[in-house]
Amino acid sequence: MSLAPSIWTIQPVRAQNAPAQPKAGSTPASSGSVKYTDLRDKKVSLPYGEPFTITGDVADVQLSGGALNDLMAVTTVSGSYTDSDGTSGALTAATVTGTSWQVTAGKLAADTSATITLKFAGTLSDKIETQALKMMLGDAAYKAALEKFRAATVGRTSTETMAAAAEMSSAAADALIAALGRNGLTPQDPSSLRTNLSAAILKTFEPIYNLESKYQITLQLANDLAPIIGKDAAAVAKLSPDDLYTALKGRDFSGLNSDYQTAVKQFLKTYEDAASAFAMLKGLAFTATSSLAVGQDTETDIVSDLKKYAGFDVGALYSPRLSELRTFAMVNIYFGSVQLKTDVPPPKPGFWPALQQRVSLAFGMALKDISGASKSKITSEDAFVYGLGFRLNKYFRLGAGGLLYRTTLPAANGSTSPANGTLRQEFFVGPSIDVTAISALQSIFAKAKSN
Repeated sequence: MSLAPSIWTIQPVRAQNAPAQPKAGSTPASSGSVKYTDLRDKKVSLPYGEPFTITGDVADVQLSGGALNDLMAVTTVSGSYTDSDGTSGALTAATVTGTSWQVTAGKLAADTSATITLKFAGTLSDKIETQALKMMLGDAAYKAALEKFRAATVGRTSTETMAAAAEMSSAAADALIAALGRNGLTPQDPSSLRTNLSAAILKTFEPIYNLESKYQITLQLANDLAPIIGKDAAAVAKLSPDDLYTALKGRDFSGLNSDYQTAVKQFLKTYEDAASAFAMLKGLAFTATSSLAVGQDTETDIVSDLKKYAGFDVGALYSPRLSELRTFAMVNIYFGSVQLKTDVPPPKPGFWPALQQRVSLAFGMALKDISGASKSKITSEDAFVYGLGFRLNKYFRLGAGGLLYRTTLPAANGSTSPANGTLRQEFFVGPSIDVTAISALQSIFAKAKSN
């Protein structure tokens, strides 16, 4: 029997509201092509201003449920991307060749970071189908709904029976969704899933349901079965239905009394009927929109021209001891490459990566007193300033540090002060504007193009 495709979705490994950023020292994309492994490991910066491709291998994609090629047989890959300005684009769907894949993205705008979502389509693996259904069958809510349905089939109206069937189907779907969720999977079409499960369970639930009671009865015979199986009674009592069936199959039970022999035979027969029903359940449940899967993986990277390493600021500083407000020009050197935008997550979690995106070493000149003082104490009006800058946002910075100058002091009682012309240092603090954040000047202190 051929099965029509269905859709499942694998949840992103990384939360989209806190996307990872590239490590410092990541390299630009070469010739408009990006390797998936480099993107995943934050070792590449995305190109901008031209279409680019992402290439990879199915075996390299790891999802929360494990390796992608263990979860499904992948046939196509597609996706989408959204930059930090909110502009979105699609990754054209492409067929997977062997295990290799390649998708093409459009042009990325400068001054953005991009979140890329890759979607891998294919059929769920037999292991995942079996695992999910077994977890569903063991779910307490599903068992309760199944018991309610069974009771509703005895002496009840058709309306009551149908309502119980709908409740059972819904409980089964919820349990199956939860089971798949442990592997990072969710169904894209829960309505179709419920429809398929309802029809499948109605055809298969009796032997599967009866297995639990036969299993529990057989476990009560652990002391009598222990010498036959070759395990102690405590070990027999802990066997799962699968293991208990394997241990009992083909054994000689002629030494047991007739009631015990009947109980064991009924368990073995019910297990075999349940196994056949389970195979049918899997075949019926994973049809229509239930067998095709979509594995979703989300990665984020910066556009390479935003790897800014220095900035040129102009502003005003205040020196409390001199009681002067002065203009200044300063170069700020960062401790690593940073983005122009300050509202993006740091390369790695932690205090230092976040601080590195904000703090810079600052060196420059204080040029002119603008406080209205009659005469400045600074010789020739010029002073050297140094310290630290802290980026408040893309354009504005607050700086603080030391101001070095040679002093000019008035004569006292006709005598020149011995401190006149000496080198002094004062504290300063003041705001500034990073003029290299202005679009027309970004290329001066920022990487202008991928190559």
